[in-house]
Amino acid sequence: MPSKREVWRELRGLRTGLAGPARATAERRAVFVAALEQAQQFTEAAEAAGPATRPVQIFYALSQFGRAIAAASGLLGQDGWRLNGHGIGTRNLDASSGLVSVEVLPTARGSFPAVARALGAEPLKPQNPLTLGELWPLIPEAQTVPLHGASGLPAMHFAPGGLIHRGAEMWCRLSLYPVPREVRVRSEVNSKAVDAFLANYPLLKGWSHTSDAPHRVLWHDRGNGSAEELEIFLPSALTIPVDADAGRLEAFKRSTLYRGPSDAYAFPALGSMAGPVHPLLAWWAVLFGLSILARYEPASWAEIIDIDSSSAANAVEHLLDQAIAVVPHMALMAIKDVAGR
Repeated sequence: MPSKREVWRELRGLRTGLAGPARATAERRAVFVAALEQAQQFTEAAEAAGPATRPVQIFYALSQFGRAIAAASGLLGQDGWRLNGHGIGTRNLDASSGLVSVEVLPTARGSFPAVARALGAEPLKPQNPLTLGELWPLIPEAQTVPLHGASGLPAMHFAPGGLIHRGAEMWCRLSLYPVPREVRVRSEVNSKAVDAFLANYPLLKGWSHTSDAPHRVLWHDRGNGSAEELEIFLPSALTIPVDADAGRLEAFKRSTLYRGPSDAYAFPALGSMAGPVHPLLAWWAVLFGLSILARYEPASWAEIIDIDSSSAANAVEHLLDQAIAVVPHMALMAIKDVAGR
């Protein structure tokens, strides 16, 4: 991954070197440039702050990045690129029942769904509440320091392997991690448990088990009691002769690229979504929930981040540390992507 310095150097270069709507239209360009400047200052403030206020600054950095993404996007015309309102709310802010129970509530209008449209992504369903416990496992960096009690569908690292033959058919082999251990436990008594779990991941549709025994599940022990690695196969349209890397490239098309051209993940659909959640929207929802807690429930927030007594504190600190580097990098990739549409 590029360093923070490299990411910001490229972001600053976009202020004069970006093609697309933000360069062609003076009004969009003015918003794009100002939003990137504010995003940088908010990020720098967040980096200098402690966990008591960091979620507020880093969320507002992301919000300003959202304005830059919308201004740069060729998918938003007329005044659709102008962002107004959060487009997301919160419920159940009484954190006495645990951080995992705090809810965020997407709405039909506002910045949150508009940024989704700017990205060409499916918005989260309006009025469909999601708890922070459900959203937390969608952040890949957060998985190394889990939030106690979080139990949502995880973003799974997607590692393509080679091609295999099954009769006249060709299949792409890939590994997924982390799969919750409870899925493996259930699969030992219910042969459809893995099927039910993977049905939540739209881009994995059509998957199969091992080539020699299509109904046998192939697990790999990673030495982690809470998660497993699962090997599956995706149908391939390739035919022989084929380049050695063609299978990997084809498999990547069935993944969500996260922070680079080979940083691939399987993201689930949430609720009644048809496609997978966009990772930037997952970050947005989590950081919004944390920022509202920090701003409007300061006493509860102080208890949550008390490293001496709170089981959530270490996970929160870790996620906020990661956000300083990840949010600008994701924004950089999003801006470059949408400007070319």
